[in-house]
Amino acid sequence: MSWSKVELHDLQLAGKIAHLTLDQIEKIIQPGLEIAKLYDLIELYITKKADLAFPPNISVDHCAAHDSASINETRVLSKKALVKVDIGANVNGMLSDTARTFSLDGKHSRLIKASKDALQAAIQIIKPGLRVNEIGAAVQDTIEALGFKPIANLTGHELEKGHLHSGLSIPSVISMPFAKRAKLKPGMILAIEPFATNGKGMNSGYVEDAPSPPLIFSARGNPKTAIGKLLVKRYEKVPFSLRSAARYLQGQKIKFPSDLGTVLSGDNFHGYRPLVERTGGLVSQAEHTVLVTSNGGRIIT
Repeated sequence: MSWSKVELHDLQLAGKIAHLTLDQIEKIIQPGLEIAKLYDLIELYITKKADLAFPPNISVDHCAAHDSASINETRVLSKKALVKVDIGANVNGMLSDTARTFSLDGKHSRLIKASKDALQAAIQIIKPGLRVNEIGAAVQDTIEALGFKPIANLTGHELEKGHLHSGLSIPSVISMPFAKRAKLKPGMILAIEPFATNGKGMNSGYVEDAPSPPLIFSARGNPKTAIGKLLVKRYEKVPFSLRSAARYLQGQKIKFPSDLGTVLSGDNFHGYRPLVERTGGLVSQAEHTVLVTSNGGRIIT
């Protein structure tokens, strides 16, 4: 796989924007911060120079991914919150994807270290020809050495132009069946994102759908409603949040129902429910976008 100089420039810019946004967030994230404000600031920082690659994921404590700010969000970060912020920028279809975890009381540094060290262990071995199960082994060994568990059913992924999840899945454990044969190729763009948990028991180390309704959607067919058609035209195949969709519709002076999520669920859109650790364990996440080169993995974010 090869990319033009323009595409590589756009990729690097998308990575830089996402990285700098997380740097800005790190300065302000604290107990009492409204999740709605955090979401809006992330969106503002990114959209000054690019589009969103996907809606900001703001997942707290035992929630690992896919939580975000609702249209009428009222939650605030608690004094003990463990917050995963997962974001990405879109520059002319070239996408970045990166995440950090913040412990607001400072008591979960080892859990954060587990996912960060696993990310670095994975990046260090990336090269053309590497089998993806070898990445899973590096992640699993690193996390378990610190006394935690990797989340087995959450994976990293390949990115292609205009497609956030495409091609390869990148496991965080060695035993995932799909991971046994696939090899990395030069030019692949990968999101490497280990999740670690302190969950206990045989059922720990996995996530499942939360009972709360989805706040993030993507198009998967041809919608029938006027609002659905408009949102497909606006977002195409890029995931979007109800909060961002409502803001867009308001800007177009289009009225939308209070149950917008229900309408979209019945109109050929896929909803992503928040994903929570099965046993209620806390979850940390670390993520970089990485370009596979003949010299190894080049961190984009």
